[in-house]
Amino acid sequence: MKFPRNNNELKEIFKKARTPDISEFSGEYLVDMLTFIPGLNMFPLRKVFYVEHGGVSGYNIFFKKVWGHFFLEKGICREVDSLSTVVINYNRIENSAIIRKIRDDVRCLEKDNLYLGRFHYILLGSHRFLGYFALSRMK
Repeated sequence: MKFPRNNNELKEIFKKARTPDISEFSGEYLVDMLTFIPGLNMFPLRKVFYVEHGGVSGYNIFFKKVWGHFFLEKGICREVDSLSTVVINYNRIENSAIIRKIRDDVRCLEKDNLYLGRFHYILLGSHRFLGYFALSRMK
């Protein structure tokens, strides 16, 4: 899917997407930064999801290096009509204090294949929206 690179257009797509089940996430997904740092796409960024302790966890791979461990949980994106989402939560002991403040709200465009996410950073107790990204399952 060809995505717009405009926050307002992406917000409308995000609203129309469905809430995924946490169990849908497994395996590797390519990350396409649509806004915030779109030039980052020239570098390979992936997310890996796996089952752990009855839930779904994962980590990022950037330049063949693992960073940013996370877990998935149900959430609400208050900034966009209080839509239900799956939250990628980086608040794990393996991460530095800076990384622990990252949260991503994710909605589904194509089950098991394509997702649209909103990247947030918690600063002074508030979620600060930084941009959109897409996750597409690697074949």
